[in-house]
Amino acid sequence: MKKTLLALSLFASTVFAEPVIGIGEYNYGPNTPETLACTLAEEKAKEAAILNKVGEIVEIIEYQTCDGPNCDMTKDFVNNVTGVIKSIISTKIETIKREGMTSCIVTINADVEAVENDISFYIYGDNFFKAEQEINFIGISNQYGRVYVFNQEGHVYRKIYETEIEHPGYEFKIPDDGSKMVAKLPDNRDISNERLLFLFLGVDISVKEVYNHDELSRFLESVPVLKRRAVYQLAQIVRWLWKMYITH
Repeated sequence: MKKTLLALSLFASTVFAEPVIGIGEYNYGPNTPETLACTLAEEKAKEAAILNKVGEIVEIIEYQTCDGPNCDMTKDFVNNVTGVIKSIISTKIETIKREGMTSCIVTINADVEAVENDISFYIYGDNFFKAEQEINFIGISNQYGRVYVFNQEGHVYRKIYETEIEHPGYEFKIPDDGSKMVAKLPDNRDISNERLLFLFLGVDISVKEVYNHDELSRFLESVPVLKRRAVYQLAQIVRWLWKMYITH
């Protein structure tokens, strides 16, 4: 079956003088760490700053997150804009308690430069898994290169898989070498919200097994913007609790 990406699009037509302000907000519940929520909010703020500068199309993926029987549709930005943040002048982070959730709001003041990037790189797959369930994704790229998969744990990114794109324009599987990716939950938790980073690199460069947030940011900045693409995907892992009821 051919897979397609369903996305919404936002348009902006006005170009502002530098520096540019971007604001990102992420709402989260008790099963999402504050560090992860504020990281997501910061990346949305960066995307918003780039959008305000270059006026390009930004795609938004919709996904569903569940807390027990209650599910909410959420939107997240895809890193698919033609712009790059040269430097962040200032950052403001605030958290606001709301009824049933918390909001992390990040405001940045950034120096943004427009660029042209013709790499097409997409990842398809589920984002809701049972504990111990095998995980598989489908990817597609229009260029040769390597794809690295990282799992984010707080401010730490651990490389869990990598593969080479040998046939641009054709779908490839993750994993594709006989290995398995399995959803794991800590023993003391029934729900865990995780995030995966799928990184496409069109250059031959050494990639470490583990990065903290600042190290990863510096590493990505060291790769020419026209030779990389990053796709972030949220995933929720749940432990199914079976109960037996006896009626008389």
